[in-house]
Formats: sequence, structure tokens, C-alpha cells
Amino acid sequence: MSSHFDAAASKWDHDPAKIERAKITAERIRGLPFGSRNSLVDFGSGTGLLGLQLKDTFTRVLLVDSSPEMLRVAREKITEHGITNVETCHGDSLTDVASRHSAIATLMALHHMADVKAFFAEAYQTLEPEGFLIIADLVKEDGSFHKHMSSFSGHNGFDTEVLSGIAAESGFRVHSVEHYHEIVKKSANGEKRAYPLFLFAAIKQALP
Repeated sequence: MSSHFDAAASKWDHDPAKIERAKITAERIRGLPFGSRNSLVDFGSGTGLLGLQLKDTFTRVLLVDSSPEMLRVAREKITEHGITNVETCHGDSLTDVASRHSAIATLMALHHMADVKAFFAEAYQTLEPEGFLIIADLVKEDGSFHKHMSSFSGHNGFDTEVLSGIAAESGFRVHSVEHYHEIVKKSANGEKRAYPLFLFAAIKQALP
């Protein structure tokens, strides 16, 4: 899957819909009641469309992605704009992120992860106490969203009630869940279809 995103990296930021999606997601994230704004991990960051918009919300931002080319594009933007509080990290999981962070955000990345429960467990270990885990992704769909990608082997969106259960088992308290945006795709015959997105926010609690 990394090779797919490597190939798409140079043109990723040319899509106005992706830019708008990241902007709307960043606006929602800014409205959350963070106890600490020391650092944010944008996991599955791609070219940093989300994380770079939150550089003034958090003291530090770490962009983490498995695609070297996506991170290369992100670093070019960081250098071009003289940004000093955003860094990149090549990694396949949160175990590649060493220190504790105030928040973890992921936009349209969770459905590519094979083991969702492992991701929640890793997020719990990566966050500081009362840290936020924020997931923006597809509402459960019929599999048509990725039908153009023969290599796709991820999840066809998510039932947020199921995610809430996984979060609780992993030591999180669900703060909020909302449908906040949609991706509109056009089929080969010109038919348009909307795929809703949800924003899921949970807070790390102390395990008993």
C-alpha cells in the first residue's frame, strides 16, 4: 500500500477536495477541549495536509507516515514555509513514536490499518494522561469506495458504536462522535455518490 501512496505523493496536494477535507477536519479538532497542547501526532499524515494546519494549535507537531515520498513532500513544505515546530517520522505504527503526546489525530488512515484494536492499544501507550485520540474516517460502506484499488485490503469504513466499544476496552472515554463531512465520488457512468465521514474523539483514562 505504501507504493500506491508513494506514486500519488507528487500530485496529492493538487486535489481541492483533499485540501478542503483537511481544513474542515482541522477546524473540528481545534474546537476540542484539550487539557494539554504540547504535541500532536498526525498519524498517516501523508503530505501533512492536516497536521500542518494544526501547527499553531500545538507547540509541536509530528507527521508520521509509512510512505517516504509523502513525507518528502511534507518536508519540502516545511522548509519552503520556514516552519520550525513540525517534524516528520517514517513509521508503520505508533510503536515508532517514542514519547508521550497530547493528542493523536488520523484522517482517512484507520481504514487502511489491519488491526484496529492494536492501533487503539498503541495510541493509549503513546498518549499522555487525558490525551486525545481523534479519528476522522469513513462511515461503514458497501466496499464501493475503494473498488478502483485492486490492492486494497483494509476496512470498508467503520461502525462508530463498534469503535466506541474498542475504545472503552483500551482505556479511553469517548468524548464525542459526529458525522461532519462527506466525500463525493463520481462513477464511470457519471453518477455521484456521497460517502459520509465521522469525527471520533476519545480521552485516555487511567486503567484500573
